[in-house]
Formats: sequence, C-alpha cells, structure tokens
Amino acid sequence: MLFDIFTTPRIRFGPGSTYQLGEEVAALGQKVLLVTGRQSLKQSGQMDRITQPLAISGLETVWFEEVTPEPDTATVDAVRQLARDEGCTVVVGVGGGSVLDVAKAAAGLAHAEGETREYLNGRELTTGGLPFVAVPTTAGSGSEVTQNVVLVDPVTGKKTSLRHDRWLPRVAVVDPIMTMSMPRALTAQTGMDALTHAVEAYTSRWANAYTRSLAREAVRLIIQNIYTAYTVPGRREARENMLLASMLAGMALNVARTGAVHALAHPIGTRYRLGHGLVCGILLPYVAEFNQGVAAGAYAELARHAGLVAAGTPDEEAAGRFVHYLGRLAARLELPTKLGPCGMNAQDIPELVEAAMGSSSLAANARRATRQDLAALLERTL
Repeated sequence: MLFDIFTTPRIRFGPGSTYQLGEEVAALGQKVLLVTGRQSLKQSGQMDRITQPLAISGLETVWFEEVTPEPDTATVDAVRQLARDEGCTVVVGVGGGSVLDVAKAAAGLAHAEGETREYLNGRELTTGGLPFVAVPTTAGSGSEVTQNVVLVDPVTGKKTSLRHDRWLPRVAVVDPIMTMSMPRALTAQTGMDALTHAVEAYTSRWANAYTRSLAREAVRLIIQNIYTAYTVPGRREARENMLLASMLAGMALNVARTGAVHALAHPIGTRYRLGHGLVCGILLPYVAEFNQGVAAGAYAELARHAGLVAAGTPDEEAAGRFVHYLGRLAARLELPTKLGPCGMNAQDIPELVEAAMGSSSLAANARRATRQDLAALLERTL
C-alpha cells in the first residue's frame, strides 16, 4: 500500500469558529484580499461574522465581489491583478465551491507569470503564491480541504480541474452557522455534491484505508441529515453534520479522486449551464447502478454503516438497497431525476462522452467505462 495524504494543516471547525478568523489571518498577513460572490454573503446576514474579526485584528481589507457560480480563468486573472495592484499579503475566500476555487487559484498563482488558462492547459507552475484561508458557506464542495480547483477556459468553453500540492488552504474556518441561510434548493444540490464526492471516493480505484474511513463516515452523516437540513433549515445539528460530511468527503477525494459522475458532470454542467450539484445528483444513481457489479461489496458496507439496512444483510441485497436509495433521494429533495428535461439532447451525447473520456476522474472510477458505456448511461437519463 502506497499513498500520499494532502489536507489543510489547520482546521477550525464548529459554531462560532469564524470569530477566530481575524487571529488566524493576522498570523499570515496584514493586508487581506477578501474574495466573495456577488450577493450571497450580504444577503445571508452573515457579513459581520467575517468583517468584525478582521477589523478587530487590525487588518486592512480589499474586496473582490464578482465571483459567479461557474467561474472562468479570466475571473482568476482579475483577482490576481487586484492582489498585485493592492499589495495584498493573504487571500481569504468566503463562499461556496466556486468562490473558494477562484480565491485558491488566485492565491496560488499570485506571483506566477502568464494567464491562468495557460496553467489550466498544462503550463508548469514554478513559483509560490500567497497564503490562503478558506471559509465555506455551503456544505458541498469540500474545497476548504483540497488542493484542486475547477475552472472554465473561456476560449474553449471546457471545464477542467487544476491542482497543485502548494494550493491547500493554510487554514480552513468551517462554521456551520455560515450555512444556516442556504436556500432549500442549494441545500439539496450541494448535499448531493458532497454525497457524490463521498460515494465516488469510497469506491475509487485509488481508495485506501484512510480515504475509505473518511468517505464512509461522510456518507453516513449525509444520509442521516440531508433531508432534515432540507426540510428544517434552522436545525443546527443537521447543518453541522452536513458541513462536517462535506469536509470529510473533500479530504477523501483529495487523495482518492472521484469517478464517472464527475467526469460527465463537468462537460454537462458547462454546456447546459446547470449547477454542478444538480448534475451530480441526477447522475449518481445511474453511475452507481453501472458500477454495482464491481462495487457491490463497497455499496453494501456503506448501506450498513449508514443504517439503510441491518448489519447482517447480504451484500447483494444491501448494495441494491443502497443504489435504490440514491435514486429515491433526488426525488425526495425535489430535484430532477433526468437530464433530458434539463436541456440535454441525444445529439450532444457523443461530444459529452468524448469530453469525459479524458478526465482523470474517469480513470479512478470503480468500473472501467468505454465510450459506449458512457453513451448508454447518458441515453438512460434523457
């Protein structure tokens, strides 16, 4: 057994942990570039939880508030330029996965030459960056504990992962209170994203004892809390467990990677302008059924650990119950169960499959998938 473990070196987790944000950031730099979305932080009513600790610590703050849900490399370039122009010494990202990815990439490429899209397309990174602090406001991406980002190349329209060992956040401040104001639809979609991370990391070809332990517990937490978080948004315990699960799943995928769901979700989401969590939620049951022949034992373990079946349930039955649960969950969360009604058409399938075939996520999938396999899978979702 041989594997490397990458994770954020310091994690402040729990209700009220944002009150320690100022002291954590001050230890890294005195001039902060604060990266957020356009409206979500202001509308959430949680702004003071970020600004007050920074002000109390005497930190100067520069704002970038233009991150969109599907960010491209040009956005990262704009953040990099602002950091240089203002002489910022530390980057803080506060938001969902898109915000954290932009802030992470901008921090990592702060001193690099050339455009961000050059690195997205294979240019080697040879310089260090600025320290980065992550504050997630959604329970889905796990970006606060990963070294990878997902960006769109505005020239080709392709959505691609970019990762570097130096890009792990120096500190993650993970406060469940920051997720309490998430709308129901966002709760459902980000929750399905986190569940997909956990399931795919658990069954990955590159999984190991470390990643399986994290992913298994993440699956249990999500299955036992996602519907409560969706139907009773103010239930703090459910929100806390969902955020913890998202973080654990992120730690698992950081080492084990994901699978066919993510290989397909990136091109589908980009082409049809669909949210990543939404696409993952639709695809997960179909991919799980495709993988079931080789992953039945793993699915059975997850079903037992999450309490979906009794401890002595045979593998085949337990795995079937698990896959069936995944199919029913999207419906319970009032999400679509097919991609056809979301805009996907049969004529696009060959191109979507071709884009997925080059994904490193597909290489980690539990079962080897051919072009024909992926095409047939997508046809079932029309």
